[in-house]
Amino acid sequence: MRYVSITSLALAALLTAATIPSLHAEIEPGGAVKADACASDPKLLGVTRTVEIDTAGGATIGGDQKGAKHFLNDGEIVLTFDDGPSRADTKAILKALADQCTKATFFMVGQMALADPQMVREVAAGGNTIGTHTWSHKNLRYVRPDVLRQQLESAISTVSKANGTPIAPLFRFPYLSSSRAADAYLKSRNIGAVWVDIDSKDYLTRSPDVVKNRILSELAKQKKGIILMHDIHAWTAKMLPELLAALHEKGFKVVHMVPKAHVETIASYDAAADKAIAAKTAARDANPMASHSLVWSMTPPPRKHRTWKHVRKTQAKLSKPGKPKDQTEPWQFSFFN
Repeated sequence: MRYVSITSLALAALLTAATIPSLHAEIEPGGAVKADACASDPKLLGVTRTVEIDTAGGATIGGDQKGAKHFLNDGEIVLTFDDGPSRADTKAILKALADQCTKATFFMVGQMALADPQMVREVAAGGNTIGTHTWSHKNLRYVRPDVLRQQLESAISTVSKANGTPIAPLFRFPYLSSSRAADAYLKSRNIGAVWVDIDSKDYLTRSPDVVKNRILSELAKQKKGIILMHDIHAWTAKMLPELLAALHEKGFKVVHMVPKAHVETIASYDAAADKAIAAKTAARDANPMASHSLVWSMTPPPRKHRTWKHVRKTQAKLSKPGKPKDQTEPWQFSFFN
């Protein structure tokens, strides 16, 4: 495995000598991140570079967002999976990654992690990075500040508790739908938002070949990028071994993201997560055949302005007196009943 050192991103060619904060830095061999024994096997995809992401003050990583930081060279990719863990699919994906001695970043939904804490630990045990994806896959574009906080913090604490240790301060917006308020909150919590360069759109088909070919087609155009997939789809898990083999054959190199520092959790949300996990464990022990997870529609929300007016009206109706569902504590959600 080869590691890189990039200490700062200078504003070269400008009249000022000021610099912007470093997004990523050197990971020394034998340090916090250790190379797998198979890392040097030329027959496997492996991991070519490991970059340490510094999210102090927040960071916008990848994609076409204004001010986004980029660290990939042509021919380099980052593998990411959203919405899990979902036991059957996530386990198959972990096996495919391990078979190619490579790593990915998993953005987990709080409810899904609570449904199967063991899978959270299995993802981490494979040397993968874990971030979050809200508590219940809620679109954060138009939500009240209290709902925004609950969606973010409940996920962070629940996934961290399920993992047994704090996770990475990395986040991906559901539906890739952000807001100024959400961006500001992430910055205040030193959490980086990871965007997407290559969208598999695996929620639009059940064909493994269609998903694989779309990713390869987009990579042929863009030459590099952060790839979005979902570990809640059987067809995505099924196509992954072929995709990884094709990436290796075409000479693409995997870059693995790891955090410079872990996310800081909030005590009150940690206590709620502990209670929720205990309740869920007791319910599972009483009914071992209970489902491990739930899945929602992945169709992106409409983007037309007139549709967002309707969304705002709907949110206004939900703001009438009374305790909104999103303000309930995690273990009170009907999902766990």
